[in-house]
Amino acid sequence: MKLRLVIACACVVAPPAVAENRALIMGTQTYGEDVELTAEGDVSAAVEALEAAGFDVISGVDLEIEALRENMGSLLTDEAPERSVILLSGRFAHSGYESWYLPGAADAPSLATVDGAALSLSTVMEIVGRSQGGAVVLLGSPMAELEDLNAEAGVVSDASAEDAPDDLPFALGFGLMPGLGTINPPQGVTVIAGDIPDILSFAEDTLVMPGQSLPEMLADTEGLEAYGFLSPLLSFLPADDATPEAEPVEEQNTEREAEAEGAVWQAAQDTDTIVAYEAYLAQYPEGAFAADARAAIDALAADPERIEAALELGASARQQIQQQLNVLGYDTRGVDGIFGPGTRNAISNWQQDSGLEATSFLTAEQIDVLNDMATTREAELEEEAREQELERERADRAYWEDTGRGQDEAGLRAYLERFPDGLFSDVAGARLAEIETARDREAWETALAEDTEAAYRRYLDAHEDGAFADSARARLAEMGEDNALAADEAAWSEAQQIDTADAYARYLEDFPEGAFSEPATQRLDELTEDAPEQEEITQEQAREAEAALGLNTITRGLVEVLLTAQGFNPGRTDGQFDSDTRAALRAYQEARGLPVSGYVDSETQSQMISDGLPLSR
Repeated sequence: MKLRLVIACACVVAPPAVAENRALIMGTQTYGEDVELTAEGDVSAAVEALEAAGFDVISGVDLEIEALRENMGSLLTDEAPERSVILLSGRFAHSGYESWYLPGAADAPSLATVDGAALSLSTVMEIVGRSQGGAVVLLGSPMAELEDLNAEAGVVSDASAEDAPDDLPFALGFGLMPGLGTINPPQGVTVIAGDIPDILSFAEDTLVMPGQSLPEMLADTEGLEAYGFLSPLLSFLPADDATPEAEPVEEQNTEREAEAEGAVWQAAQDTDTIVAYEAYLAQYPEGAFAADARAAIDALAADPERIEAALELGASARQQIQQQLNVLGYDTRGVDGIFGPGTRNAISNWQQDSGLEATSFLTAEQIDVLNDMATTREAELEEEAREQELERERADRAYWEDTGRGQDEAGLRAYLERFPDGLFSDVAGARLAEIETARDREAWETALAEDTEAAYRRYLDAHEDGAFADSARARLAEMGEDNALAADEAAWSEAQQIDTADAYARYLEDFPEGAFSEPATQRLDELTEDAPEQEEITQEQAREAEAALGLNTITRGLVEVLLTAQGFNPGRTDGQFDSDTRAALRAYQEARGLPVSGYVDSETQSQMISDGLPLSR
């Protein structure tokens, strides 16, 4: 059982002096030929129970809309009943904002026609609301499962007739959905909704129990939803209700007035705000709890946290306060509109330094003081910043003069290093760009004049992103291709001079796609055909033997220097054993009678040491 407690502080008033209790019970058993609710629509037991409890009951089953409205009108007497019960059992439709009770004769009403064909629950609530504090509306629907009655009061449904299931047991027009929509009772009215059997059982067995409040009745009841006025202090039927004549009407009214005041006081305590206690005092200025209400108001008015909460500071206002505290030197640990421990500590420190009570919560007056102090400090900071900017400009101009007003490169670079965003940085940058452009062009013209690999590489080393860098790289590529062709021709010439299988094999290893690979392959086949097997070192073994020596770049460079000195051209002396180096090594090994592999093994290294190669350290 879920209770939705909606208790307004000023909504419960003492009922008028009447002894009559009235009930209206309406049930619908048939909705068309194929839809009958005979078992669920039997309201007779509920009628008998309420009559036995002293209610004047008007009931009807399968009434047309005119009869329904006439019965509703019977509750509109000059004096409101002390207690009013309306029980509606049958089908309901809703548009989200409003709900209607449908008589059996309703023919597919739409949102445009439903007010004329069905009974508006707003009208029902208004009529029963005349018995404030003693008004109960019971709504029994067989389709409660089609509507979510757990929505909070005031939430509007998005449903429309287009969303209705195709197998509804009765037709509805555009804009309506089956079941109950949002339940939002007026002040002093209790609405209880559920399936028809549960509602009828509640009316027959529970509602008529004397001496119990509605929350007590509902506590052990499953399957019902309750909305509106639900005071645990107010019994719906007094314990002596079975013998009303035993107590004078005047004493009954006094008792109910006290119960009503107690309900309002309980609601004020539950809300626990100044507005709630003031509402109680407005209704009961001399009431039993008036002194307690005034004491509670004084305590709330003096509570720093509540004082600040009453200001209802939004996120932007809180951010502004955090900014102002930071301007004054009180770190809030963030400007996020959330008053966490950092902000509370900053507020407390500011209050203490300002001679105020350090509560860590602000009042409206303190916010004004804080704003004035921050405004003053911001003006001071702006003046300090302006003075600093003027001083920076003076230093900027002075240094520009000291460095020769940009007349040479050194002065320009010195100025930009100290003032990269200075007053003259644009001028200095433009002049440096002119100088660098001229230097770039001069270096390029020099490289063009020399037209060597070394010259183009020097240009790229000095001007990697220069205006002519792409041209330099293109020229180096061309020269590389020329050098590769020359190396190919030299290796082929060497192989022809030696004219051995080993020499042609070395050529093919160094130039597998060389210009002379085809004749080299043919000549190698000729030399190796039917030749006796010879013991020769494999290339893999040679590479492993050289790797085992662990030659570093310096030692490799010394090897290239020795080969050059001995008359074997290894190409560039750079410590890299390329194809030129391998060719020179093979020629050296062959000339010295060593195994020819093009790799430095221990035997080749020993011979080179004998020829003058420095020992590695």
